Amino acid sequence: MSSGSLTVDGADESGPAREQAWRWIDDAQTLNEVVDSARSAKSLAIDTEFVRRRTYYAELGLVQLAVAGELYLLDPLAIDAGAPLGQLLGDAQITKLIHAGGEDIEVLERWSGVRPVNLIDTQIASQLSGVPGQIGYQRLVAERLGVQLSKGEQQSDWLKRPLSARQCDYAADDVRYLQPLADQLFPEIERLGRREWLEEECLRQIDRVLAGPSDYPHLNERNAGSYPPQVQWRLCLLLRWREREAQRKDKPRSWILDNGLAIAIAHCASGDDAAVVRCLKEAGRRDPQASATPLRTALAAGGQMPADFPLAPPPIDGPQKQAVKALRAALGEVAEALGLAPELIATRAVLEQAIRERAWPQGIGQWRAKVLEKVDPSRY
Repeated sequence: MSSGSLTVDGADESGPAREQAWRWIDDAQTLNEVVDSARSAKSLAIDTEFVRRRTYYAELGLVQLAVAGELYLLDPLAIDAGAPLGQLLGDAQITKLIHAGGEDIEVLERWSGVRPVNLIDTQIASQLSGVPGQIGYQRLVAERLGVQLSKGEQQSDWLKRPLSARQCDYAADDVRYLQPLADQLFPEIERLGRREWLEEECLRQIDRVLAGPSDYPHLNERNAGSYPPQVQWRLCLLLRWREREAQRKDKPRSWILDNGLAIAIAHCASGDDAAVVRCLKEAGRRDPQASATPLRTALAAGGQMPADFPLAPPPIDGPQKQAVKALRAALGEVAEALGLAPELIATRAVLEQAIRERAWPQGIGQWRAKVLEKVDPSRY
C-alpha cells in the first residue's frame, strides 16, 4: 500500500479502523515521489521511532516525514530506504527539521550511512529564543500552537506489525507540527541575531552524537577524579572492553558490565587475579571464575598506564567552590541580559573547568566565547 490515505488494522479493538491523514510508504515508487517532493520543497521534517531495550544499537521501527504539508510514515522493515533517505539527509540544499534529535541523528546515520547536514533542531531553537531548559515536543506544541498531544504510545513496540492507528497517529503528530514551530521560532531567532548561534549549536549536536565512544570513558564517571591514577587506568580499560563487547554482541552496556561493578573491580584488581573473582562473587555473578577471565585479559592487555594518560580532574576544594559560585553569579548576569538560561551558556562542569584552568575551555564554541568574553575566570 503506497499512496492515498491508509486504513490500518488493529487501530482500536473497541471500534473499526479509520481513515488516516497520512500516507504509508512501503514501496520504492512512493518513496521516490517523496524524495522528489522534498527536493522541490527544499525542506522536510523528520523523526524516528525505534526500540532500544535489549540491544546496543537502536532497532529502527518507523521513519516519519512531513514534506510540503503532507505526512508520511516510512516502514524501514518493508523497504530498503536508507540510501534514498540518505540523499536527503546529505543534501545541504534541503533543511531538515527535528526536535531533540540526538538519538534520531545516531539512528538515521547508522541506517543511511550518511551524516546529516543542514539539520535544525527546534528544541535548540526554542532554547536560543529564551525558553528555559530542554523543553519537550509536546509541551512546546502546547505552548506555541495550543495543541495538546498524547504521549500514550511513547513506549510502544515499534517493531511489531501491523502498527495500530493510534501508534501511527502518534508518530505522524511528531512531525506534523515541526514546520509550524519553525515558522514561529525562526523569525525570533533572526530578530535576536542568533541564526549563526543556532547553526553552530546544531552542528555541535551532530558532532557530539556521531563522535563515537570516547577513548577515555573513565572521564565521564562522576567521581573518577577522586580515584587514584591506577584505579582510573584500570577503570578506563574495563570500560573500553565493555564498549567493544556491547557492540560485538549488540547488547546494552549494563548487561555486559554495569558501572558499579566496573568501579569495584578497578579498585580491587591491583592484587592477584583472585581479586577480580572476589568482586564478581560479591556482585552475585553466577559463574565468577568464567566471568573474570575476559576482564583479567582486558586488564592485562592494557599494560602499564601511559605517562600521557589523562586523569579525571580532582573534586574542587573549598576556595574553588567559592570561585565557581562567584563565576556562576557573573554568568547569571550575562544570561539574564540575553534572556537565556545560564546552563545553556555554561554548565557547572564548564564553570569548574574554567576555574581550574583560569580560562574558558576552548571547546565551548564561538558564540559562547563571544558572550563570555567580558567574564574572565582568572579573576575569581
